[in-house]
Amino acid sequence: MKKALTFIVLLLIPMSVLAHTEKLVHILRFNDYETGSVEDWLQRKGFEFKAGMRRRNRIDLDVNNNELIIEAKRGAFGAMLNETVNVPEFTHVEIDWGVNRFPEGASYEQGVRNEAIMVMIFMGDERLPSGSVFIPDSPHFVGLYLCHNDDRINHPYRGSYFKKHGRYVCGDRPDTGEVVTTRFPLLEAYRTYFDKEGDDDPGISGIGVALDTKKAGDGGKSSAFIREIRFYR
Repeated sequence: MKKALTFIVLLLIPMSVLAHTEKLVHILRFNDYETGSVEDWLQRKGFEFKAGMRRRNRIDLDVNNNELIIEAKRGAFGAMLNETVNVPEFTHVEIDWGVNRFPEGASYEQGVRNEAIMVMIFMGDERLPSGSVFIPDSPHFVGLYLCHNDDRINHPYRGSYFKKHGRYVCGDRPDTGEVVTTRFPLLEAYRTYFDKEGDDDPGISGIGVALDTKKAGDGGKSSAFIREIRFYR
């Protein structure tokens, strides 16, 4: 009887309440900008600019309404990498973000692997081959992005590189301009994609914020924003 009553009580509790019984173990904010150079503000957080993210004529960075805005002015690829993030134990990640303009024609389902914004979460310290001498090796990672087409939600797509240790996952399909909170079971995904025995849980060793619009139509233009990234265990 007690077990039945406990089950009924659990059914009556909203899932959002149950989810947030987890402990918040790390938060990365993009809503605390005050003044000065946006680049300096991001570098103080530990970010390094890679590829097109260094060039403001290709990728512009701005802050408005307590959110970092990342805009591709033309077809571009760029990333901000932060290797100072160290989260030894985790289960889920939450991201507050959205897209103001999706890159035209982007579709992982159709092989056009482009996106207005992607949060890359690196796990473990072992760097594995990328598959190209021109692309640096990396730890295992999951790249979460926002889609607006026929991409499957929570489906692990493979890219042209990092085939064994990288997966790209559409976490949400928001309306243009809509702020969404994507909640993703990161540890479960790692075990499913890379460690089916579940005997090698890594820590988070880095975070990247990236975009790729090089194959998109309309000149590769896009615009997206991000407010916070939170890790729970």
